[in-house]
Amino acid sequence: MNTLDRYLIRSVVIGGLGASAAFGVLILVFGMIDEFSKIGPDYTTFQALRFVVMSMPGYLYELFPVTVLVGGLLSLGALAAHSELTVMRATGMSLLRLARPVLIAGIILAALGTVMGETIGAWGQAAASEMRAAATEKQVSTDLASGFWLREGDRIVNVERALVDGQLLGLRVFELGEDGRPQRVLEATRGESLGDDRWRLENVVDTRLSVDDPAKPVSVEQRDEDEMRLFDREVLEIAALNPRYMNIMQLSEYVAYLERNQLDASVYATAMWSRVVQPISVLAMLLVTLPFVFVAQRGGSAGRWLFIAILLGVAYMTLTQIVSALAPAYDISPILSTTLPPALFSIAGVLALYRATPRARRATG
Repeated sequence: MNTLDRYLIRSVVIGGLGASAAFGVLILVFGMIDEFSKIGPDYTTFQALRFVVMSMPGYLYELFPVTVLVGGLLSLGALAAHSELTVMRATGMSLLRLARPVLIAGIILAALGTVMGETIGAWGQAAASEMRAAATEKQVSTDLASGFWLREGDRIVNVERALVDGQLLGLRVFELGEDGRPQRVLEATRGESLGDDRWRLENVVDTRLSVDDPAKPVSVEQRDEDEMRLFDREVLEIAALNPRYMNIMQLSEYVAYLERNQLDASVYATAMWSRVVQPISVLAMLLVTLPFVFVAQRGGSAGRWLFIAILLGVAYMTLTQIVSALAPAYDISPILSTTLPPALFSIAGVLALYRATPRARRATG
């Protein structure tokens, strides 16, 4: 690696980090605007600011390929505007040779982004949601009107509300027989976690059904308190999170849990593979910028490069959203749906870069 390589790597990395900082400021500003409507006696302005700051790394990681695209195109565009790329070409460096340090810079940025997203990004989103839920005394639950539905073996558990401190409100447990019909229904007004998969239930109504003999009367027993094994508390906490803001380890564990209980895991599998493919998306974004910069090495201001970067970023995000929306309808596997957008952009970047080489231009001319 020579001096020119290090200079290009440094320029692209600094550009990518600078664009990420700018996007981070925008996320903070628009995040605070969105939180203003939620501020009240229990949810102060400081708590709203804390929520936005804690959740910002997660949002930034989701946009990281686009931020690298903007930063890389602006930094390379600045080198082209000052004829520095022309000087490098005059020393005998080919376009493909110039692309190597740019992609190395992309690997560095992808590594930094992955570390951020898998650590403070995922943690910040979970902690911010928990903090706001505790402040507003709202449940950590899904959008379903019937609450959570979890399955563990031959038990199906329904929870109306799950509080952030490990308490369950409105709990129902259905125990199924070998034929899949319910044999026992247990209802409780409240449940409290005792650690791992152990729970203390209050105001329990235990109803046992006679499946074999319908004429046999139903057995109903009431207890003030009971303890039983239901599901791990971590499963509940993971289920309450938006899958887009969970790290790969959490997603893989929850996907395994859903598949083990024969439940639909496509949403979480798609989110997991999106995080796996994220570093490749960063490289794809840099790869597709190279033809624009290396072909027009002298022309173009910073505004032009920014405009091109925004168009490419919007195109990439739109393609990603379209593929994600169509994948469940056409039964496309999560691996294919998440790898398709960066693969298409990478192929387009490689073809455009090859066509920009002098040998390819002479062959087509």
